[in-house]
Amino acid sequence: MQKKRILIPISFSFSIRYIVRTGLIDEIKKFAHPVIILTWNQEDLISELNLQGVEVHLLPEIKRDDIYANHRRKVDYWFNHFMSKSPSKKIQQKFLAKQNTSQVKLVSRLREKYNIVKMYLPGAKEKLFAKEATILSKHTDYENVIKWVQNLNADTVFTVTPFHAQEDIFLRACKSIGLKMLTAILSFDNITKRGWIPVEYDVYMVWNKYNFNELKRIYPYTNKKKIVITGAPQFDFYWNKNYLLPITEWKKNVGIPLDNQRKIILYAGGPKSLFPNEPQYLKHIDEAITEGKIIGNPIVLFRCHPVDEVERWKKYLGNSSNVIFDISWTGDKNLLLANVTDADIAKLCSTLAYTDVHINLCSTMTVDGSAFSKPQIGPAYDDVLPVSAKLLKNMYWQEHFLPIIKTAGIKLAESKQQLIDYINQALDNPQDMIIAADKIINEIITFSDGQSTSRVVETIREEIQNDASV
Repeated sequence: MQKKRILIPISFSFSIRYIVRTGLIDEIKKFAHPVIILTWNQEDLISELNLQGVEVHLLPEIKRDDIYANHRRKVDYWFNHFMSKSPSKKIQQKFLAKQNTSQVKLVSRLREKYNIVKMYLPGAKEKLFAKEATILSKHTDYENVIKWVQNLNADTVFTVTPFHAQEDIFLRACKSIGLKMLTAILSFDNITKRGWIPVEYDVYMVWNKYNFNELKRIYPYTNKKKIVITGAPQFDFYWNKNYLLPITEWKKNVGIPLDNQRKIILYAGGPKSLFPNEPQYLKHIDEAITEGKIIGNPIVLFRCHPVDEVERWKKYLGNSSNVIFDISWTGDKNLLLANVTDADIAKLCSTLAYTDVHINLCSTMTVDGSAFSKPQIGPAYDDVLPVSAKLLKNMYWQEHFLPIIKTAGIKLAESKQQLIDYINQALDNPQDMIIAADKIINEIITFSDGQSTSRVVETIREEIQNDASV
């Protein structure tokens, strides 16, 4: 019997880690014919997949004119106000508004409020979506994409980023011609923080019970759909010893002297777009080490976020003998578009394993670090813009992050002195700070068995085999 063809779009770097590096695509090959749809020309990845017998197509550039873009923005206004109703978006919006008080931001907020008021009028929702359906055909390449998809002769679609604009029209085209639609939500914050997902999927796979309930609340039709809690495949690496480098090799990789005996603080930076003043915390730690306020004279390994520029941190910090800068995977032309390799993942796993205390600002890295039972500290103050300190702390109370706060598995430092105190506590008596590490893992990724990829694969297999038996 000929294998079913399953289309799998990849639209940014993190998808490569999930779809390719976990071995998911190799497992799918055993019962289906995977067809990768790549949204950018990553030549080394394409060559690698082709050598493995994987079919790859570049998604044609999809045009959307301003008429469609402006109307789609109104749909997101409706979705955020009437359906999502998550405190996360308001928390972030208020924080960013304080960071950027420009006239452009003010006009944007006023426009949003104006459009929301109009949506209370009788029949407004029906008119909104009727117009969206009409201009989708007239003001985008939707009809051409349908023809392109038809030529692929596929049966099923599997995506981990159903909210991505790069995949949006492609996925809607797939749905329109009757393909079976499967999705695994890439991250635990995507349901509450991303915009409207226009496609109704036949099956949803999520990290945890919170994501399960969020889907049912925000997308009521999912009450009649299959939702499976699979855990997070991208965390499977952390339970696989093959991804742990020898410590000397890791030190060479990140630039730490081989004879270094100082303990290591890992600072995992966030993106400038979200936390423009974040470099202050790295500087505070550096100054405290220089002044002898942190016990044991540790060093700091700074890991730059994949969508941030390390130069902004270096410029802010200046010369330092306490900080070593490292980058994650980073695209040449677009920071979001890079080929995440096994070597990149091994470096990350080893970094989490060989460092002594982890610091990040409201990041998934808290969960990553908890997989290695390391003390977790989060800055929750702002000396650069003190008026936004409360709003910054509120970022930890976003819906997706709240279960982490409730475990008490992360210490929130509300001042520079408290940050130093928590670092000293973590270095001197770490056991008291890692008691909740397992709770964080259980709450956020549900499973700690390294088998989440297998659960996703088995769900896909069941759906494809069910179709074959009909």
